[in-house]
Amino acid sequence: MVKPEGATSVSSHFDIRIRQMRWQDKYTHGIWGAVFGAAATLAIGFTWGGWSTAGSVKSQVEKALQNAAIPGCVAAVMADPTAAGELKTKRPFDYDDVVRDYRKRTSATPDYGFQFNRDCGKAIEAAIAKQKT
Repeated sequence: MVKPEGATSVSSHFDIRIRQMRWQDKYTHGIWGAVFGAAATLAIGFTWGGWSTAGSVKSQVEKALQNAAIPGCVAAVMADPTAAGELKTKRPFDYDDVVRDYRKRTSATPDYGFQFNRDCGKAIEAAIAKQKT
């Protein structure tokens, strides 16, 4: 039996299909490997590698600025006669209220919020305790 020109046998067509499937599998596995590798790199980098986003860096910088401003806050509040008078009448855990009132009166410094006022109040409490000893 003679095959017409251009005709292919079933086995030849099957061989082409198998080669095509192997090629697709090879690249499919490679692409999925790259996707999972990228995801693993990101997960490890952000958890253990010390990578950070712009938002977290901004909050870290703001916290560092607040911590650097606390000694100045303590000196300014204790030097103010009105605030010094209030410190004598208030309980130590109410010193953050004195700081808040001072900052509202002077408005020379930016408002860092409740936590800054509380930290400054605790630093004032420590400074007063140190002066007494």
